[in-house]
Amino acid sequence: MFRKLLWPTIFISVVLLVYFLISSSIPGHVTKHRLITNDHLANYIAVEQIVQNLAHRNEGDSHERHRQEHAAPKENIFRLCAVADKTNSASYSWIPCKREKTMLSYFPGESSVVEVKSLPGERYLPEIGNGHVATVVQSETIYMNGLYNGLNTTSHRARIPSTAAVKITHIATSENVISKYRMDFGKGVFSEVHVGESFQIQLRRYAHRTLPTLLVTELVVTGASEPVTVSLSVNTGPDSQDINFKHHDMGWFGVMLGETKQAEFPEVAPPTRVTVAYSKVPPNITVSTPTPSHMTFLTSVSLSRMKKGTLFSSHVAGWNLVWRRGSIQLTGNTSMALTTNVALYYLLSSLPLTNDITWPFVGLSPGGLAHGAFEKDYQGHVFWDQDTWMFPPIMLLHAKLGRIIVRSRLRTRTSARHNARQTGFEGARYAWESAFTGLEVSPSRDTAVYEQHVTGDVAWMMRQYLQLTKDVHFLRDDGGYQVLADIANFWVSRVVWNNTGWYEIKDVMGPDEYNFPVNNSVYTNVIAVQSLRSAIYAASLSPGLPVEPQWRQVAAKMFVPLDLEQKYHPEYEHYTRGKEVKQADTILLGFPLEWPMTRQVQANDLDYYMTVTPKGPAMTWGMFAVNWLRIGEKAKADDAFFRGTYNVKGPFKIWTEDADGEGATNFHTGMGGYLQSLLFGYAGFQLHDKGLSLNPSLPPSLKHVSLTGVDYMGHSFDLSYDHTNMNVTLTMSRRQGELTFYLETEKHKHGLKLGQTVMAACQPSVIRVSFDET
Repeated sequence: MFRKLLWPTIFISVVLLVYFLISSSIPGHVTKHRLITNDHLANYIAVEQIVQNLAHRNEGDSHERHRQEHAAPKENIFRLCAVADKTNSASYSWIPCKREKTMLSYFPGESSVVEVKSLPGERYLPEIGNGHVATVVQSETIYMNGLYNGLNTTSHRARIPSTAAVKITHIATSENVISKYRMDFGKGVFSEVHVGESFQIQLRRYAHRTLPTLLVTELVVTGASEPVTVSLSVNTGPDSQDINFKHHDMGWFGVMLGETKQAEFPEVAPPTRVTVAYSKVPPNITVSTPTPSHMTFLTSVSLSRMKKGTLFSSHVAGWNLVWRRGSIQLTGNTSMALTTNVALYYLLSSLPLTNDITWPFVGLSPGGLAHGAFEKDYQGHVFWDQDTWMFPPIMLLHAKLGRIIVRSRLRTRTSARHNARQTGFEGARYAWESAFTGLEVSPSRDTAVYEQHVTGDVAWMMRQYLQLTKDVHFLRDDGGYQVLADIANFWVSRVVWNNTGWYEIKDVMGPDEYNFPVNNSVYTNVIAVQSLRSAIYAASLSPGLPVEPQWRQVAAKMFVPLDLEQKYHPEYEHYTRGKEVKQADTILLGFPLEWPMTRQVQANDLDYYMTVTPKGPAMTWGMFAVNWLRIGEKAKADDAFFRGTYNVKGPFKIWTEDADGEGATNFHTGMGGYLQSLLFGYAGFQLHDKGLSLNPSLPPSLKHVSLTGVDYMGHSFDLSYDHTNMNVTLTMSRRQGELTFYLETEKHKHGLKLGQTVMAACQPSVIRVSFDET
């Protein structure tokens, strides 16, 4: 796996392509993103040739636009675009060009827009990203998926000095200017707008949704009947401490060449080479015409194919498609609707739409792709947070993206097997914290040694994936079954047989990181059992896949702590009641682990652990809410649900790990727990080996809920409901003619065809897909 990535050059370019910027086009002969494997000089020459070819190609385009304007002078379809001088970045001219047509057909609307008159500190600024590159707006830093620097436990996201953080520093005008800042989470666009008495200046930034190599900054000036001069600067910050860059001046653009300073594990993969070509932003731009005037600056990992005049519109169309394929609309509480849309946006903006096989997706980190500096925000590492907290809501609404997350664990199977051997066990043991190589990079020796439940969390994620897809190709061809079998074999080698007839797991740390090492952590033992059963389940989906006898034997005889007198689950063997717990641990047995227990035991677990978890991180309360709803205690669920939102800070709905604002910034794990409370709690979705059940109820203060694009077994359906009634509509069927889609209620079984809607009272129901016998 890693041999294929030896000496890759990640082509990270920040290019002001003059006429490319005018038309927002990339000619068809430019190749798509790839890892460059030749030397720096060849990369340097390639960048120069691309820029020259683009400029030459588009000179003819500009003359054609000019001819068309004079032949048919329709001013409403034209704008003026800035053209930089090839030898002097401070010199430019204006030429006519067509306006983009932006089709707006499906967005969350105003419930996804935040507008303020002044900005908070950088910690609470929004981020823009597309799963490949990301940045906090106005930040001096860009991060890229899979780009790390630092030896083993010091591995962290490698900082690229930002050339996308263009700022307006001054507006020279005699008019009064009013400024505002706007984040449109539906379109993934951050804008600052400065309005004079006769003109408007807009500076907008976005990470292109369908061209993952692009970070875009656009300056648009309209209505300037008198000269208006805009002064610009770029917040690149200090030199990178992670990448050795050499700078080359190319006139109107520059090139930085270098490589990361320290490989994570040099014996596995060397330092990563980096080539950065970047635009030079002119210090001043003067506009003196009411015709809309436009200048674009690009930050790009490489050049990608697209149609002319579609830079912004294709980005908007990309987000439009994302929301149409999977979204949550809440009616009755605008603040809750905004929080929900923003949380889903942040998770989606850290995910690519497709997985580049030459530079695959590494995984979701607790702070997302825009965070992860050294000793901050978990350094961009991948934890159980991805598998347990962020994966489920993404998978339910965006199955293709869920598959990308699952494949990030397939990518590191070799490392997980190495981890198991190094620690004296069989099979595969996933690292508590991983980065580029998949080997253990946790700065904490205790979590690295004891917090072994992450291996089971990976297996349970794959079980959920299989329950929603029955993807046999994943099992047989992608290596999914081999990973599940490896994990099962790890647990078989990890357990010990005691003299009372039970298997035990000793010396571990459960999700409660306050108490360790302990014997028989109830969460760890149950996730181990569910891992073994997941391997058995996977084998049942495809005849011929083997099942080891030890898997069933250990699963059937695992010791799971249960206090029969108190009728609750102690967190671990010899747990002392009253001892403080860090976060959701034992309560996860109900959901998501689906461990069988009586209603009384589950209620006792929830009641007790709520009292000893005073400061749990954001995701904890969503799990309390889901589990309270599972046993019909809606009032208690509503209280827990609202408690989780205490971690949402500032106008741009930034999540902090802790309610007091401490911990990781923009805590994606908390967002995942919150979204699960809506989907698996209030909507009542529950995964089964045969069927997807639902039991809708309204979150507090809401009048109506609409879920778009719930994915199940190759189908997609919409669910909308209020206090009394629900509608289920089959909206997509990728396997039409082979399978039949059913909604089963207590008294009826409704077969749905594409486009059909079933209306019923809100009640426990099951979605099933079965072979069409006709």
